[in-house]
Amino acid sequence: MNAISESELRDCIKNDAVSGLTITSRRGVFQVAANLTWKEGDWQLTTSRKTIRTWTSLDRLVRHFRKTFTSPESLQLPLLLVPEPDRPTPETELDPQ
Repeated sequence: MNAISESELRDCIKNDAVSGLTITSRRGVFQVAANLTWKEGDWQLTTSRKTIRTWTSLDRLVRHFRKTFTSPESLQLPLLLVPEPDRPTPETELDPQ
C-alpha cells in the first residue's frame, strides 16, 4: 500500500500535484486515496500512526477536507458511487430460476 500523510497531501494540493481523489466506502467507513501527478498508483491517506484514515460519514470527511486542505470555495469532489466488492450487485447475483 502506498501511503501519504495529511501534511504531504496538503503540500501536494498546494503545488497542484494531485490529479484526483478517490473516496471509497468499506465496512461502513470512508477512506481517501490520492492520485498524484508525479507518482504512479493510488496513495492512501494515513494518520500519523501509519493507519488508514477513515471517516464515519461523507459529511465529516468533506468538513475535514474543507478545514484541513483548502478553502471551501475551491474544493470540488466529483462523486462516483461504486458498490463494495463483497456486496452483490444485480449483475453478480445468481438468478433464482
